[in-house]
Amino acid sequence: MEMLAKVVIGAIVIEAIIEYFNAAFLKKLNPQYILSIIFGAAFSMVYELDLLAILGLETMVPYVGMILTGILLSRGSNYLSQFIRKLSAMTPNLAWENNLSEGEPPKE
Repeated sequence: MEMLAKVVIGAIVIEAIIEYFNAAFLKKLNPQYILSIIFGAAFSMVYELDLLAILGLETMVPYVGMILTGILLSRGSNYLSQFIRKLSAMTPNLAWENNLSEGEPPKE
């Protein structure tokens, strides 16, 4: 069941990023979106923020999780809050909610 939860998390993350890139690049080139993506990714890398690692999705490629976290952060706090609620509703069997405050990935 945990693997299914990871697939669901991946699908939600990919959907969120695709929607954001569509708004930033495909409809009309929007400098505000581009700057927010750059600052979000930089912020995540400087502070080593990796939401996917916290959710139990470790990557073999350094910085990928931090860059994706930065893209999610660049959408703003309201979006990130809704994103976390959506993950909570879709993956009730994962015990990652308590780990968000601790900054540690869930123990398997």
